[in-house]
Amino acid sequence: MFVVPFLTAGLVVIGVLLVFYALRETLLTDSDVEERLDLVMGRRRGNAPEATEEKGTGGKESALAAHIEKALAKRTFAQGVQDDLRRADLKLTVTEYMGLRIIAASIGAVIGYIAGITNELLDMPPAFLAAGAFIGWMAPSFYVGRRQSARLSAFVTQRPDTITLLANGLRAGNSLPQAMEMASREAPAPTGSEFARVVTEISLGLSPEEALNNLVRRVPSPDLDLMVTAMNVQREVGGNLAQVLEAIGNTIRERVRIKGDIETKTAQVQGSAYIISALPGLIGLVIFLLNGDYMRPMLKWPWIIGYICAGIMIFVGFIVMRKMTEIKV
Repeated sequence: MFVVPFLTAGLVVIGVLLVFYALRETLLTDSDVEERLDLVMGRRRGNAPEATEEKGTGGKESALAAHIEKALAKRTFAQGVQDDLRRADLKLTVTEYMGLRIIAASIGAVIGYIAGITNELLDMPPAFLAAGAFIGWMAPSFYVGRRQSARLSAFVTQRPDTITLLANGLRAGNSLPQAMEMASREAPAPTGSEFARVVTEISLGLSPEEALNNLVRRVPSPDLDLMVTAMNVQREVGGNLAQVLEAIGNTIRERVRIKGDIETKTAQVQGSAYIISALPGLIGLVIFLLNGDYMRPMLKWPWIIGYICAGIMIFVGFIVMRKMTEIKV
């Protein structure tokens, strides 16, 4: 009877060690020159001879991993996943990312199964296993999304100052690549690192237009698209780019100020959406902990349908309240 908990606990420990090992090998191992070139240029070779060269640790890339990477590259979702990883500034391939999701789902399933067989309130191990696997599968995606949002928010906040820095560099007599190189040195992260990528891509042979378009793909933003469009048009027809960038910077500053005022005035409604949506679940949890025998019959079929319908209605109400406060500037 005690074999299953000990076995599952051992699997959890092994899974956690595998996750940390994968993160260490991915994030702390230096790439060679060819791999860095592929990352900068936005492509990954699956059958090139350089892909099987020895790495810094002396090992060789697995042929199976290369085959999987090549197979995933042909899928439509792989490009979207790769774009998400670039926007989150995570140096992972699609294969590595999907492997981490599978490992996380396995660990979540094991933890859910342990919770299902050890708790005395609900005797539903399969439901706990499925819920744990789902949470584990979605956890890496949630982390990538949060990292993307944080980087985009920081980039939006820094954008007016960056545009002013570019305009001042152009007024000082620098060319546009030189002004972007100065911005890559002076601007804080993530703006500095993104412009450093643009400068590196130009030095590797890409045209300034292609490098700037890659920047827009990595950092999707209407204001950045407007700035890049102005730069590309100036290269074709000429004009005072410094003056245009200064006007764009002033417009963005005013937009950020108005957006901040709107967020301040709608903060109460947004907070109410979270509180009202969470309150029924918290009250039900408290009652369940205080008197589990009273709530347990309602968690069985078919009475559980009422909880499911109530959860759906609460979620819909939460979405409606959020949409009411989303004012685009």
